[in-house]
Amino acid sequence: MNEPQNRTGDNRDRVDRAMRAMEEHTGTVPGYRRAHPRGIGLRGHFTADPAIAALTTAEHLQGDPVETVVRLSNASGSPYAPDRHSAERGGVLGLAVRFALPSGGFSTWGAPNIPAFPAATPEEFIEITNAQRRSPRTGRPSILRLLRYVARHRNSLPGLKGIAGLPAARSFATTRFNGLHAYHLVDAEGTRRPFRYHWAPDAGVETFDARDHAVLPPQYLISEIRQRLAEGPVSWSLFLQMAEEGDPLDDVTRAWPKERRLVRAGRLVVDRVHEDQEFVEGLVFDPTNVPAGVEPSGDPILHFRSSVYGESHRRRTSEAKPSVKAE
Repeated sequence: MNEPQNRTGDNRDRVDRAMRAMEEHTGTVPGYRRAHPRGIGLRGHFTADPAIAALTTAEHLQGDPVETVVRLSNASGSPYAPDRHSAERGGVLGLAVRFALPSGGFSTWGAPNIPAFPAATPEEFIEITNAQRRSPRTGRPSILRLLRYVARHRNSLPGLKGIAGLPAARSFATTRFNGLHAYHLVDAEGTRRPFRYHWAPDAGVETFDARDHAVLPPQYLISEIRQRLAEGPVSWSLFLQMAEEGDPLDDVTRAWPKERRLVRAGRLVVDRVHEDQEFVEGLVFDPTNVPAGVEPSGDPILHFRSSVYGESHRRRTSEAKPSVKAE
């Protein structure tokens, strides 16, 4: 009995330290999510490709359309942060989905637009977040401090390079989002097949050019998706990247080889802005909340996200938001 209690206590301490690091160093604002604080809630539906049903018993992957709530967001800690850093460099964005299950209840997923995550464990996440603390003199993080972190954690380099190299997105609708974590499909016989997923925009990937940067304000993506939806639906195709022997299932800093088999699993269509934005802001898009037929891997960051999201919800719902809201 003592060992599980110690592990619970250790996790609670890590969550508290992670929350403090985000609150102190990423620009969080009371009443908002500690990550992905500015977003827009949308409605739509997801339809799985019929062939995927042979690989999983998950009820939302059997081929019938299911209703969805989608949240598109800017991942910066502050709801007032710009959507891009420059004409060439974009910010981290997110696509979160809540699938309505035919039997009742919901399943949730969340995917950013980065190719890899820069921390493999909760402790690494806390350390790299603290390394981003801003200098009182310059208002910017210390490059030297970040380089010292990278020197100790070489596994963080692909994720950090991916974040630094993100192009500025022209639209949420033309952005690819990567699930990053490994899961398992489980079929009716109990066969487990590990996979990672991504959402590919059906409109194709489009990025900024210098003319966009000259005319668009710092925050523009939410206004743009509203305008785009007024003209018609937007959509993403869901692809599953199937693992092979030796591919890491518990290390989100390591991408799998690009030649791994891709299986098209379905299509997400978003057709309107959600009528109750406060309802969507109250949702927790826990990436471990999956139905029978899909199992989370043992990735420690995946399970830590679940704990951090729950604590973020507890804190923000007990706080008053500023009178001036983000876009």
